[in-house]
Amino acid sequence: MPTLFGLKAHSGIREISTVIPDEALYLPYDLRTELSWIDFSGTNNPLGTPPSFLSAMHASLVDGELMYNPDREAHKLRSILSRRYELKPESFLCGTTVSDMIRAAAQTFQACDVGVFVPAPIDYHNAVATAGHKVVELTNPYAFVVPDVHTARRNGNSFDAAVLANPTYPTSRLLSKAMLNNYLENCQWVIVDESLIELTLCGESMVDLTQRHRNLVVVRSFTHSFAMPGVPISYCVAHPETIAQMQYFYDNSSISMFAEVLAEISVMEEDHIESARELLETEIPWMQCMLNLIPGIHILPAEANFVMCSYERREGMDFAIADTEELVSRLQLAGILVKKLEGMPGISSDKYFCVAVKKREENEKLLSTLREIILPRS
Repeated sequence: MPTLFGLKAHSGIREISTVIPDEALYLPYDLRTELSWIDFSGTNNPLGTPPSFLSAMHASLVDGELMYNPDREAHKLRSILSRRYELKPESFLCGTTVSDMIRAAAQTFQACDVGVFVPAPIDYHNAVATAGHKVVELTNPYAFVVPDVHTARRNGNSFDAAVLANPTYPTSRLLSKAMLNNYLENCQWVIVDESLIELTLCGESMVDLTQRHRNLVVVRSFTHSFAMPGVPISYCVAHPETIAQMQYFYDNSSISMFAEVLAEISVMEEDHIESARELLETEIPWMQCMLNLIPGIHILPAEANFVMCSYERREGMDFAIADTEELVSRLQLAGILVKKLEGMPGISSDKYFCVAVKKREENEKLLSTLREIILPRS
């Protein structure tokens, strides 16, 4: 008898189509608020949440906006998005988290084998599996980059649809239109997570392809662009006919009142994102270079505001710590949080971790702390 979360399942519970790996938990709320952390574990805008967002949310609470039921159809937000992308309002479906939007898209289609490029967030597996599909992990034997469909299938992977990211997390690589077209031509449907696209080095969005390819759904989000993970607002972009099909299966009752409150302000805060991009044009390459100069640290080339790293002791060098586990623990003691990647789908080694790219002063604090931890004092 299959088990569900460690409990014996009875005949009324469906079998799990995909075994979900364990996910590392964030620090408890009281611990996060009582100490002065510098958080390099996320992927948020390094400039933080726009003051106008904070003011608008505060005003809505004071004015009693939460006494009203939110607009489940998100008319205002869809209207704003329509103007921003120059697409019909019927091209958008609004919701909360990115995984919620991926699930909304995936559950529209009949159950099949879905290829997910790994490493990837556990959220992809969870969203696809709970929508009734079987997850097939796609890997590239030569590098942490998305393989084309034919290479993936030659490697023994059989799949009918795919979930990709632009950029990928934690590998910080952008998806090309040529690669996406390769998947669109060879898959029944493709979902692309673009929730991190606005904080990249010249990242090219795939939204324009949705009007030509009815089997494509692009997921976007305010969460990282405006540094507001505690108030998730996300949306799908697809052909109007595809969105209409999704609406038959999606319960959008979870949409927040803040989606209406922040809709119009988001257009006026494009400068906030542009300022972040200008900062990252300097900080992403600088951060990679400086991390790579620290003994024991190796990096993967990054195209977004986070860098995937590994720590390994070098033969003949006297390091003060043994492994990544100790490195992450010592950073926490110094008030710095980084994301340990052990256990993430597609990560078989315990040596990997990921760090966000923030403002120069914060980046320098991380780098100096890493040196102090790794290199013994003479």
